[in-house]
Amino acid sequence: MDTRRILELPLNGRLATDLIQLTGATITQGVAGVGGIPNTSTFSVAGGQAFGNAYYLDGGLYNNPWDSNFLPFPFPDALQEFRVETSTLTAQNGIHSGAAINAVTKVGTNGFHGDLFDFFRNGDLNSRNFFAPTRDTLKRNQYGGVIGGPIKKDKLFFFFGYQGTITR
Repeated sequence: MDTRRILELPLNGRLATDLIQLTGATITQGVAGVGGIPNTSTFSVAGGQAFGNAYYLDGGLYNNPWDSNFLPFPFPDALQEFRVETSTLTAQNGIHSGAAINAVTKVGTNGFHGDLFDFFRNGDLNSRNFFAPTRDTLKRNQYGGVIGGPIKKDKLFFFFGYQGTITR
């Protein structure tokens, strides 16, 4: 998936790892165990075990050594590419039996580029479940932006991203 698709897909909480669920033959196994990153899901891909996935960030192995699950990926606006490979993995990615999940972060270029975002969720704006006596009281803002550009043309670049979340 390229940047445009990553940003256009609705991700609850803007977690890039939710994109794994869009891969065929993927089953969510529940929440990571004790010692893992809190509130992260584990995934069984193509019949592999939940701890049998290899996670890569910018080409480097990105598995949590405690439970072999993933470490927190950058927010979607900072990702250039997200890829899930299953079944017949190459020798480069075949160190785990389930899948190889690759994420590539954006980098600076010779031109300045960036964006700002603000995602606002409020229970007053959401529809009420027919069977619920009242609306939910969720009030959440996720905001931030990214910027990249040259420091020295054709030689040195910068890229910076920030995402903040306020839940009331």
